[in-house]
Amino acid sequence: MDRRWNTTFANFRKRAFALIFSLKEIITGNLGHYSSAMTYRFLMVFSSLIVLLGFLSSFLPFLNPDRVFELINQILPKYASSIFEKLQSIYKHRNLGTILSVLISYFFVVSYAKMFAKLLSDIVETQIKLREVFLWVFIPIYLLFFSISILVGSAFLSFIQAFLPEWLSVLLFIVKIVIFLPIVYFLYWFFLKDLIKPLYILEASVYFLLALNIINFFFSKFFVKLVSLNPLYGLLGSLLLFLIWLELVFSFLLGAVLYAKRLN
Repeated sequence: MDRRWNTTFANFRKRAFALIFSLKEIITGNLGHYSSAMTYRFLMVFSSLIVLLGFLSSFLPFLNPDRVFELINQILPKYASSIFEKLQSIYKHRNLGTILSVLISYFFVVSYAKMFAKLLSDIVETQIKLREVFLWVFIPIYLLFFSISILVGSAFLSFIQAFLPEWLSVLLFIVKIVIFLPIVYFLYWFFLKDLIKPLYILEASVYFLLALNIINFFFSKFFVKLVSLNPLYGLLGSLLLFLIWLELVFSFLLGAVLYAKRLN
């Protein structure tokens, strides 16, 4: 009985020290520089995808250029002609613009994946080697899927959660953990499967998701309060809040790796 108690206490102490160590590095260590780099690269990827979606939307059958001109003329009658001329030039070269947007978006996504692998290598202090085909094809697609589903999906669900009754909020919290846990686990596993035990990768995934939900809870409450006080302040502060939130999310994404490394 004493041996079992000592083992349990030792495991608890090991995890407590790993958690404190990771939080200390998130707040005072170099993870702030890493998360800032990830934030910048993600914004580049996100911007390039928005441009690509803009070109792809021009191929939609119901997007009539004449109708677009009518809308612009109603909203900005003084500048309608000059804006429409620029849109027409873009519309004429939409095929070339779409191809260039695809290439630029792919370049930024691959660069984003390579930087993430480099940051993880620095954190675990071991060079992470991936097959070139794996790095150039699968990892960028999965990392993009991870970023959009986790960042956009969790933020949207947390915003909805702020307006739900308490019992539904708790249920939605559990649903988010169940849905996103496999996505987070496999992202870590692709990079760290040869370096860290699967159990510790799983713990790191749960650690990140709990931190993500706590961050989303406070940011959604603050944003709703800000909008209720003054919608203009909410609009102006939303971009700044988004950047702060994004950097915090990436900090804990990397901090969870430090936690797993400490356990390992």
